[in-house]
Amino acid sequence: MQSQVSTDNRTARDGDGSGCPNCGALMPRDMRFCRACGCRLGEGIEEYTETVRLKDGPHTDKTRGPQTASRFSSTTSPRDFGEMARDSRRRAIESMTSGLGRWKVGRACKRVPRWMIWVIVPIFVASLIGGPASIRRRSAATSSSAASSAAHSYIGSEYKTVDGGAFVEDVSPPGSASDLAGLVGGDVITSVDGKRITSESDLSNLLSEMPVGKTVEVVYTRDGETRTTKLTTISERDNERLAEAFDSRPQGKGFLGIDDSMARVQIPGTNLYGVRLDGVRENRPAYLAGLQNGDIIIEFDKVPIRTEAELNKRIDRALPRSTVKVVVMRGNERLEVMVTMGKE
Repeated sequence: MQSQVSTDNRTARDGDGSGCPNCGALMPRDMRFCRACGCRLGEGIEEYTETVRLKDGPHTDKTRGPQTASRFSSTTSPRDFGEMARDSRRRAIESMTSGLGRWKVGRACKRVPRWMIWVIVPIFVASLIGGPASIRRRSAATSSSAASSAAHSYIGSEYKTVDGGAFVEDVSPPGSASDLAGLVGGDVITSVDGKRITSESDLSNLLSEMPVGKTVEVVYTRDGETRTTKLTTISERDNERLAEAFDSRPQGKGFLGIDDSMARVQIPGTNLYGVRLDGVRENRPAYLAGLQNGDIIIEFDKVPIRTEAELNKRIDRALPRSTVKVVVMRGNERLEVMVTMGKE
C-alpha cells in the first residue's frame, strides 16, 4: 500500500497535478492546501482570493500581502468594518494553528453567527479590562463590611429608652459583657466611656462605633443609687456563641411553675421595685415551696429582681433540682423562701 501511494505521488508530480503527502490524494499543481484532508502542500497560490471591501482606490488592495496605505477611509461603512474584523479574527486564529487544525478552526469561525460576535466579544473584552478592578472593588467592599461588623460591640442586654438614660430590660446570656459587669434588669445606664446616654439610640450608636474588646466605665442607677462598673465589650458572634451554649447545656433550664401574669411594681415607701406574682400554679415548685399570689419577688438566687424579663431569665439559669433562695415582700413582711427548682 505504501509503495502504491508513493507511485501515485510520483506520477502526480510528473503530470499536471501533485500528491498530498498526508493522504495521497491528487491535487492540481500549485495548490496550497489539500482539498481532502486540509494538509498544507506548499506556498502556491490560494484556491480563491478573499475580497476586502474598501471604497477608495489606493486602499482597495485585494491581495493578502502587506499594504502600505491605510485600510480605512471616510467612506468605509459599518458593514465593511465587520468584514475586516472577521477577516482579522480568522487570520489571528489561523496564525495560532497549523495543518488540519487550522482548516477546521477557520471553517468553524465562518459558521459563527454575526450577533454572537457583536455580543460576546465586547463582553469578553470588558471582563478583561474591568474584571480585576471589579474584583478589587468587591474585595474592598467586603473588607469594609467585615471591618464594620468587627467594630460593632455587644454588651448582652436588652434595653429601652426611659427618662434619664437606657433602661435595661434583662441581661442574657450568662457570661455576656453586661452579666460579667454586674448589670441586671431594672438598671438605667446613664454614661458609657465618658459619654452621656439619654436614650436607647444613644447607647446603640455608641456601641456600633466602639471596637470589640474595649473596656469602658459604665455609670448606671439602681434603686435610685448611682453606681459604676467596668465593662468589656464583645462581638455579636461571641454573644451568639454564649447564647447557643446556654440553650444546649446538658442540665436543661430551670422551672418555677408561675404564669406570665406578673407585674413590675414598686414597694410602698421605698425606691425598690419587684415583680408581683399573680399566677402561682398548684403543685409546682413555687407552690410547694410556699410562694403565693401577691408575693413580690425582690431577689432570686442572690440577684436583684426588678423586671419580669429578668426574673424569667434567672429562672431559666437556675439548675434543675437545685435549691435557690427567693426573697419576697408579702405585705410589709420580708420573707426568704427556699425553692427546689424543677426542669423545664
